[in-house]
This record gives sequence, C-alpha cells and structure tokens, in this order.
Amino acid sequence: MHFFVEKIEYFRKSGVSIDYSKLFNFTSIYLDIEYLAINDLHEEGETYLALYQEGEDKVIYPFVRREFSYKGIIYSDIATPYEYGGEWATKNDLTLFSNFRKLFNEYCRQHSILTEFQRIDPYAQIPNDSYAIEEYIKVKENVVIDLNKGEDEVFRDYHKNNRRDIRLAMRNNVHVEQYVPSKESITLFQDLYYSTMDAKNTSRYYYFNEDYFKALESICEDKMSVYAAFTENNVLASAALVLKKNKVAHYHLSGTNRKYTKLCATNLMLHQIAIDLKKEGYEFFHLGGAASSQEGLYRFKKKFSNDRKDYYVCKRIFKPKVYDDLNQQIIKDKELYNQTIDKGFFPLYRKLIETT
Repeated sequence: MHFFVEKIEYFRKSGVSIDYSKLFNFTSIYLDIEYLAINDLHEEGETYLALYQEGEDKVIYPFVRREFSYKGIIYSDIATPYEYGGEWATKNDLTLFSNFRKLFNEYCRQHSILTEFQRIDPYAQIPNDSYAIEEYIKVKENVVIDLNKGEDEVFRDYHKNNRRDIRLAMRNNVHVEQYVPSKESITLFQDLYYSTMDAKNTSRYYYFNEDYFKALESICEDKMSVYAAFTENNVLASAALVLKKNKVAHYHLSGTNRKYTKLCATNLMLHQIAIDLKKEGYEFFHLGGAASSQEGLYRFKKKFSNDRKDYYVCKRIFKPKVYDDLNQQIIKDKELYNQTIDKGFFPLYRKLIETT
C-alpha cells in the first residue's frame, strides 16, 4: 500500500510514468499531465495529484488547493481543476476507492483543508455503492453526441430546428476551418473569447489568462483542435477549443460574435466538429451542460443530441465546526442577516465573502 501527494509540476518535470492504459474506463484529457500543468496557470491555487497504490491497482486524483484569508487568518480548501475531475482507478471496486478516500480525507484534515468540491467527469465511473455513501449530487444530464452512429444518423438525430439552422448557415456561405494549436490559431480564438466574456459580464473565474492561452500554443495537436467559423466575407463569427483524448472529445471553450448570430455559424461549426471527430476515430463528443443561469445555452446544446450523461458533484466538509463558525462570522461581520443568500452554493463562505 502506497499513498502520496505531490504538485503537478513534480510529475511533469520528473517524468513519472502513470500507465493510463490500465485505467478501467476512458482516460480523460482532464487527467492528462500536460494539460493539468497548463490548466494550473489558470487556477486560483496550485494543482496537485494524489496517487494511491494497492498491489497492482491504482487510484489517481488531481485537485487544486486554494488558499484564502479572512481577518488575517489563512484558510484552504480544494476543488476540481477546470472543468471535470474525480478519482480514477484501475478497477471499479468500492474497497479500493474507500481505502484511498480514508487516506485522502486524513491528508485533508492534517493539512487544515476545510472543504472539498468535486465536479465529476461524466466518463469517470464511480462504484455504484459509493453514491449512497458519499454526498454525490446529480446536477444535470450533460449532452453528448454519440459518434458511433453513422454521419447521416448523427445529423438526423439533431432537432429539426437545428438541421434547419445548419442548412441556413450553409446557404449563407459560412465556412468552418480546423487548426492545430499555434500562436496564430490560439490568438484568433482568444480575442473572440475575451470579447464574448466581456459581452456576457462573465465571472472572473472564466477569464482564462494570457499565460494559459500562451501555453496552449504548444500543447500536442492530438489533444486539442481549434475551430473557427467565418462569414462569406471571412469575418470570424464563432470559434471553439476542443479537448480530446482516446475516445472522448470535449467542447471546452467557445466564443461568438453577436453581430452574426443570425447566420447560425455555431450550429454549423459544432456539426463540422462532430463529423471531423468521427472521422478521427472518436466515439463521443461531450458538449456538457450549462449553469442554472444559462438555460438558453443548455437548450441550444440539447438540439444536437438526445443522448445524455449524468453529471454529479460531490461536497465534503473536513472541519465542520470551523466551516460553520466561519460562515456565521462572515454573515455577522458583513451584516448579511436580511439578505437572500444562495445557501446551496458550496463552499458557502466563498459566496459570502463575495457578497456586498
């Protein structure tokens, strides 16, 4: 039995080999050492990898440790690296997961970690019994395009309005280009992405920084593609970053020029991405879901497929008294007694600190 935790830089620089081929299910891009090191540039904390070995079996778990201070006291919590995570193991066995979890929970308590928030990768199989043991909460059914179907069937499964919009984009001479990661292609995407975030007044967390995008310029081209949809006059109307590994590709980030929404360029772009991924041998194109405040985006994604993957989150509190006391202290200090507070937000103290 062996358990250790190190920063992601240790694994990247030391060349420690993790045999992903023996993982019991799909290997996710969100478990990839190269991508985790790049994503570390975006996170408001430091990315770590916990590794547990029991005989020939392993459990691997990436997480971000975030520190914050309140009234001069330093606290820390952990969360999934953007966008999905969870534990991955060489076999779907409750005992193996439980043994890892006992050691990891103790690690968190010893390192004064208050809470843990996991966004579970829909393709990470967790032993069924653990859903009853842990605080897994089903948030939504994410949209996925099954690329095992034929091209005609993939298109036929789209909602009729989506098929209409794709044909409309074609009639308007919208054309889609695929690029490998490079300075030029990432800059093309980045500029549109930032303008989209500005227009939506998006949370600061989704403003991926310059260092993150610069690092993506050199990511292996078999792990990411850049897509762009242009108008008849070669004006950029829509763009996307697609992360991919083994059998699954993810609709990672996207941007849209609002001046050209009526051209339905994004519809055509996503259709072209799906067809390209199928030709490249991928089995699933995971479009994901959307936050509760983005029901329009979720409805848009659902037009591409009737296939779904359950999306769960998991919330853990390692120091309940400290957690409750901190929440109450912030409410008292900021006089939030009469304000409506989203108590479903986790960890609550982060929402309270942001509240004015």
